[in-house]
Amino acid sequence: MSTTQNAATIEPRIVQQLEDGAVIPLPALGLLQVSGDDARAFLQAQLTQDISSASNSQWTLAGYCNPKGRLFGLFTVIQSDAGFLLLTRRSLLDGLLKRLRMFVLRSKVTIEDVSDDYACLGILGNGPLQRLEETAGSAPDGPYAMHQAGDLLVLNQPGGIPRQSLIGPAEQVEALQPGIRGNTEPAGEELWWLTEIRAGIPVVTEHTTEGFVPQQVNLELVGGVNFKKGCYPGQEIVARMHYLGKPSRRMYRMLVPLSSTLPQPGDKVTDGEGKTAGDVVIAAPGPDGAELLAVLKTGFEDRQDLQVGDAPAEIAALPYALEG
Repeated sequence: MSTTQNAATIEPRIVQQLEDGAVIPLPALGLLQVSGDDARAFLQAQLTQDISSASNSQWTLAGYCNPKGRLFGLFTVIQSDAGFLLLTRRSLLDGLLKRLRMFVLRSKVTIEDVSDDYACLGILGNGPLQRLEETAGSAPDGPYAMHQAGDLLVLNQPGGIPRQSLIGPAEQVEALQPGIRGNTEPAGEELWWLTEIRAGIPVVTEHTTEGFVPQQVNLELVGGVNFKKGCYPGQEIVARMHYLGKPSRRMYRMLVPLSSTLPQPGDKVTDGEGKTAGDVVIAAPGPDGAELLAVLKTGFEDRQDLQVGDAPAEIAALPYALEG
């Protein structure tokens, strides 16, 4: 979403959708399917999270790094009947698929882009979630819990408001969508990203790929890094920062007036002297302007003169404490 927005017209719509709930198609996301006898061991050797203990009752976040420890992308890792599903930004899929396949070698692993076969919905609020429960069974217990109902996967999401993801065969999800939505207003994808921003969940896009190490986007603080799991690309650098140093940058939630174009991933955060303080990770319209996640250099988080473009920016609360 990059068109000019009027904050006065956005505010009541967003407030109402957050109160009433919403069912949100998420076409920006795509899926890789990793299957075969060696699928678990293969992912264990590639990702920042411990996949050896993955189960079909819990999903996890995981990073995929280059040898310098910088993130190619982030995955929601789901164990399914067919192996593993990796949910990520669709714009990154071709590059991630090509790179993962480079390391298959003689392993019994097949990696496929199955994005066109599946659909993903973000579901907010008590009304839609209750209707989802009537369709797919009781909600999972816990912020990263999941359960399967036939071909449908329901993933509980972290954050301050009740929300879940529904993943399943595209035609089936499309058919279920009106019943789960009920009388709630149709909502655009930016509403889901607003709730992700408020939950402090990082994202890597085509504009920021290979731009951050995991700790700079707080990945370990939201359960996306296991420091005891063993080797993966970039592991030495990620581990060294954890055990011997501290991040030179951290990810913060920020607020800016929304009077012109929405900030985009990769846009610069600057101080009053025009010096670069950090980079935008993701932004979405909120009730009082734009809300965004940005990676800032250590020491800039207390500045009162930060801005994104020509708009003043201020630090807002995250649902977890920053460390280091």
